[in-house]
Amino acid sequence: MDNYETEEQQVEAIKKWWSENYKMVIFLTIIGLGSIVGVQQWKQKQTVNAQTASMEYDHILQVVKENKDEVISQQVEIMLNEYPDYTYAALSAMLEAKQMIEAGKLAEAEEKLQWVINNSKAQNLQHISRIRLATLLSAQDKNEAALKVLNVEKGSFTASYLEVKGDILVALKRINEARAAYDQALEAYAVIGANAQILRVKRNDLGNS
Repeated sequence: MDNYETEEQQVEAIKKWWSENYKMVIFLTIIGLGSIVGVQQWKQKQTVNAQTASMEYDHILQVVKENKDEVISQQVEIMLNEYPDYTYAALSAMLEAKQMIEAGKLAEAEEKLQWVINNSKAQNLQHISRIRLATLLSAQDKNEAALKVLNVEKGSFTASYLEVKGDILVALKRINEARAAYDQALEAYAVIGANAQILRVKRNDLGNS
């Protein structure tokens, strides 16, 4: 405010400013309080949803132990529909995919793994599901489709991607390319200090070009 000669003038100026702006001040205060309450409610809802999703996943694990396939499918479907943004949904889909593969339901397993790839926010689960999907496709002699699944940014899963790529190339009898993929995979495993004994056996079986 400007400088005023007396305290009374300052008080009058404040009163005048308030009379002209009090509605806006009250409005902004309400908006501010509303935002705070909204954020708190959102956080509370997220916490409750996360807890519920966790309990649902525990239930699915219990159902898996009891080998109740129909119940597993129902529970996973609920998880994917109601809690798709939570890691538990992706884990549930991957778990059901494993059960489906063991039961010979390969097409259904592909769908569940593809759901994780398309919907999970956890990149590590996306990578694992891609690798499993590529392996599953190759097991069905869909090797070209399997290679396309692996054609993505690999992140920290480079070694695993390259090893599976090598396996698929062996199935396609593209041995020189398979050797190169295995060699690159061995180098990638060495960088992260991982044990790659099985890969070394596979690579040695191909001999030298």
